[in-house]
Amino acid sequence: MIQANYIGPFVLTNILLPLLKNSSTPSRVVNLTSFTHRCVSEINLSEKGLSGVRFGHWPARRSYLLASTYEYTKFCLLMFSYELHRQLHLSSGVSVMAADPGVVQTGIMRELPPCLSWLALSVLRLLNLLQQPDAGVDAVLDAALAPPEASGKYFFGGKGRTIRSSQLSYDVEVAKKLWAESLALFNELQNRVCVLRTS
Repeated sequence: MIQANYIGPFVLTNILLPLLKNSSTPSRVVNLTSFTHRCVSEINLSEKGLSGVRFGHWPARRSYLLASTYEYTKFCLLMFSYELHRQLHLSSGVSVMAADPGVVQTGIMRELPPCLSWLALSVLRLLNLLQQPDAGVDAVLDAALAPPEASGKYFFGGKGRTIRSSQLSYDVEVAKKLWAESLALFNELQNRVCVLRTS
């Protein structure tokens, strides 16, 4: 999951960054985050943590903690968004936004036992928190269409609304460490691709 939710966007953004910076028109990066990032109280910035081998404070566990892993990936993506904004906002025409669609009825729970999935969806409906995809996309559209001055903001719930994310997500030192570890992983992946191409 971390490869799809965090490492993939990090790698793709870094590959496209030279094109974004050299664009004749202002460009933008919009990362899809989640309010579940607020559940993260500590992160594992080691290579094993970022590569998905081990997460957070569960180093001895062998089980795959689906919810905790999802929260962790969205937290990393949010911190990456903030750090990328800090690096780019003064020196380039690239703005960086984080968008949180809220709870959207998708197939995200498809691998849970059917009774658990049904119960979760029923509770979310009862609390009026579950949205259809056409409503969930509003925050993403807001982030995509906002003025460049909104770079570094966390869009949530549509109607152009921005909110503050968790306190930990604003920790600049942790963000720099996350960036350094992610960049090391990115460089390692690029080296492997080069080796494969020359073989």
